[in-house]
Amino acid sequence: MKVLNAEQTRNLEKNAVRSGISYLQLMENAGAAAARFIKKRFPVDQKHIVVLCGKGNNGGDGFVAARHLAELGAKVIVVLTEGQPGTEIAQEMFEKLSGTTVKTVNYLETPEIIAPMLSSADYIVDAIYGIGFHGSVPEYLHPLFIVVKSCTATVISLDIPSGVICDTGGIEGKCIRANYTVSFTTLKNAHLLQPGKTYCGQVAVVPVGITAAMVNRQPTTLEVTEQNVARAMVKPRKPESNKGSYGRLLCVCGSVGMAGAAVLSAKAAIRCGAGLVNVALPSAIYPIVASQVVEPVYTLLNHLPNGSLSGESERNLLSFLSRSTACLIGCGLGKSAASVALVTKLLATAKCPLVIDADGINIIAEHIDILKTAKGPVIMTPHPGEMARLLKTNVADVQAHRLEYARSFAAEHNVTMVLKGAGTIAVSPEGKAFLNITGNPGMAKAGSGDVLAGMIASFVAQGVQPLTAAAGCVYLHGMAGDRCAQRLSKCAMLPSDMIGKLPELFLEIER
Repeated sequence: MKVLNAEQTRNLEKNAVRSGISYLQLMENAGAAAARFIKKRFPVDQKHIVVLCGKGNNGGDGFVAARHLAELGAKVIVVLTEGQPGTEIAQEMFEKLSGTTVKTVNYLETPEIIAPMLSSADYIVDAIYGIGFHGSVPEYLHPLFIVVKSCTATVISLDIPSGVICDTGGIEGKCIRANYTVSFTTLKNAHLLQPGKTYCGQVAVVPVGITAAMVNRQPTTLEVTEQNVARAMVKPRKPESNKGSYGRLLCVCGSVGMAGAAVLSAKAAIRCGAGLVNVALPSAIYPIVASQVVEPVYTLLNHLPNGSLSGESERNLLSFLSRSTACLIGCGLGKSAASVALVTKLLATAKCPLVIDADGINIIAEHIDILKTAKGPVIMTPHPGEMARLLKTNVADVQAHRLEYARSFAAEHNVTMVLKGAGTIAVSPEGKAFLNITGNPGMAKAGSGDVLAGMIASFVAQGVQPLTAAAGCVYLHGMAGDRCAQRLSKCAMLPSDMIGKLPELFLEIER
């Protein structure tokens, strides 16, 4: 599903106008669709509805919605929050209110009457600012926004809650917090990016007369991940194939005290179809891991008294790496000097794609220049804390700029970036991004990331392109988490349970 920023939305509307529909008709359709949305979900006959209209085209949408709601029997008051309409088509829609039952008041002239008016409203429609809003709400509107926040009325925003910046989801001052947001034609960035997402409430996308073909032709660099991305990864298996047909994955994971990370990542990789999985791990944890996962082959790593790998262990590791179609490194690896040396060696040596997770990321964060030595494609899967270490910032800053930071890091370091968390983002070095909406807070447990890393590495080993593997596996990982939450509860579900849900998801895709 495409997600558009402000400029892309304007280009889409321009193309629609070139095809024969007018801006005035688009505004009429938008306002009417918003009124239908409200009527479908709530009783409107004899209800008190206040429509807050700015001077731009978002306000024009509000005028149309007000007229249609009045025709449905609602008692509607339009509040001109910034005075008279400032665009020609918004002015035309405002004039159409003449002769209807809609009352209009000017906030700038009589601000004192607005508070009791809003307090008695059943519904408040926010049509103050649209996708073009930037910066912060002017101070003279602060009292209005404060009153809206205190009201018990259901708040419905048109396109985007006023105060949210469309492209980033950022909020720099006062903002309307909506219960529902009615988005026209497509989702916008702010509907999916925090903190704007929280202020949007439940988002509904409504058509306004722009065809699906036009939307499909509109270029965009952000999409919501859907099942078709996962379906593109899971390809039919040929009858004459063998294990060599489905990739050779090397997993360099685990350390003393962190055997579970190796178990979970290896199990997930095998469950996702890799033909041969080789788990390279310290000899000390081999009995633990091998007793839990019997399908892989194992490369046992022995260390010298100084902590470095023995010559034989390094030769064996690099030998299998040279024959691998992907390598996963980092899950439970630790940050010892030997681990630093290992990550450095693998980055500089591997010609196959590398999936780097957990301690692999933490090591790179302290030695960022080693990314320049990578010979093959690199996929990195940080959670917000690890991303903060990579960027030398804090988690709050990362969370406030998730898409921006993921894109900039991916481009600067030529990696595919998977920034995990609520609304995991997968971004290619070229900037194409998928935002995931599957998953739930029950997945916020140690080990979930190991499962995801193993899944991605498995599909990359099978030849799936890095961005497709990243986005598709994030989607399936979230779906598995949702199935577990339904059956086991968010509290009790475990990362290992998610691996157990993958077969039924693959069956659904294969059908």
